[in-house]
Order: sequence, then structure tokens, then C-alpha cells
Amino acid sequence: MNGQRVLGVSAALVLALGAAAARAQTYTGATTAADAQLEGSGSTSAELQPANVGATLVPERAAYRSTGMAELGLGWLVLPGAKVCSARTQNSCKNGDSSPMIEVWPLVRPTPDFAVGAGVSLGLIPTADAPRQDPPGVDRSHSRGYLTVQGIGRYYAIAGEHLEAWAGLTVGFVAISDTFQSKNGLTDKALVGPRGVTIRTEGYTIGVALGGSYRLSPHWSVGTTLRYGAWLLPKKPATDPFGDEASLVGRNSMFSLSLNVAYRIPL
Repeated sequence: MNGQRVLGVSAALVLALGAAAARAQTYTGATTAADAQLEGSGSTSAELQPANVGATLVPERAAYRSTGMAELGLGWLVLPGAKVCSARTQNSCKNGDSSPMIEVWPLVRPTPDFAVGAGVSLGLIPTADAPRQDPPGVDRSHSRGYLTVQGIGRYYAIAGEHLEAWAGLTVGFVAISDTFQSKNGLTDKALVGPRGVTIRTEGYTIGVALGGSYRLSPHWSVGTTLRYGAWLLPKKPATDPFGDEASLVGRNSMFSLSLNVAYRIPL
């Protein structure tokens, strides 16, 4: 009986070793074939490691490079609650103003989720002009312009292959110019200095922005931007020698909506 048990155990061990050897030979053959295929395609077996498998799931982020962007926008600037005045002592004010606007924004996007930059916005054709009384014998024209220089930080909540959406904060400076120019023609009388005077009002601006874009190609995209901000100007208006006053003072809320085209290149 003991001899039969020994023979049985021996036979079982031989069968188990044979099966293990067969499996090892099959695995070795498969590995050799896979290695040969990788060598033929110019790849290495390191690409099959788990650390590299994760990278292939999001190749656009794994291979992302810092990007430089330049945006050019055309839009409309609105100051809904602004009191546009020429002489506050005469209560000659109009409520609200707006202007066509052009803006340029150079930016750097170091990651797919964040971008920082700065921009310049110009509004040169305001629609509101407060009534004024020119001095006797002095016929003048009046023009006003808005200039803002701001920094911006953006967070991209959606950063897809074609569609993008972001939210951001802006902070910077605002300057408003009121220019009074003489309409009288040139005469034979000598005139020293300019034929007009400009009142400049400077302050600070802070706000928020929302935007989105659609990528047309690797370099070009089109989009839209909505901004809201507060202009913090001096409370006392500056004046010129004729008693004209700066158009805007104090705190003024602003909105702007623009359509833009952007060009981007990897840095």
C-alpha cells in the first residue's frame, strides 16, 4: 500500500511539473513574439509599464507645452449708471454712456487649466455728451475716450479639443480723457500752444470676466468675452481754465461684451 501511495504521489508531481513547464514555454514564446513585434515597430518593452499606460490615457496633457496667445477683440462698452457731466454746478448731466470698443490681450498659458496676461481696451466713440455752455466767442467741440490697462488671470473650467470656457479676475488702471477743441479756423493772429485742452481722469479698475472659444485649427480660434468691473475714480472732478469739468467721477460700474479672434503658438 505504501508503495502504491508513493507511486501515486510521484505520478501527480510529474504531471504537475509537466503542466508548469508547458505553461512556461507558452509564456516564453508569447513574450518572444511580442518583443520581436516591438523591435520591428521601433518601440521598447518599457512602453508597456503601468506608469506609461496612464500617460497614454491623456496624451494632450502629458505632452502639453506652455502656450502663448494673442487675442484681438471688438465689442461694446457700457457704463449704465455713470453720470456724464460738463458742469455739475449747473446740473448738466446725462445718465449712462456706451462706446464701441477694441481690445488686445497677450497671454501665457503654462498649463491647460490656467492662463495669465494683460490687455489694453479702448473706447473712443462715446454715445453720451453732456450739454455745456461755451464761453462767448469760443466755439468748441468735445470728445471723450476711455482707456483701460489690466492684468488678468484665467481658470479654464472646460478645456476640450475644440471648445473651451473660462472664468477670470481683472485688475488695473483706467484713464478718461475729455478734450475740448476750438472750431475756429486759422487766422493771421499768432497762437501759442495747442488749439484745445484735455482733462485727464485716472483711477483703478477691478472686475470679473467670463469667456469661451471654439478652436478652428491648432493656431486659430474664435470666441466671446463678457466682463463686469468697477471704475474707482477721484470724487472731485478736474477742471480746465474755462471751468469745464471731467465727465466722470467716483465709482462707476461697467459692462463689456466682445467677439475676439485668437492666435496661439507653443513656447
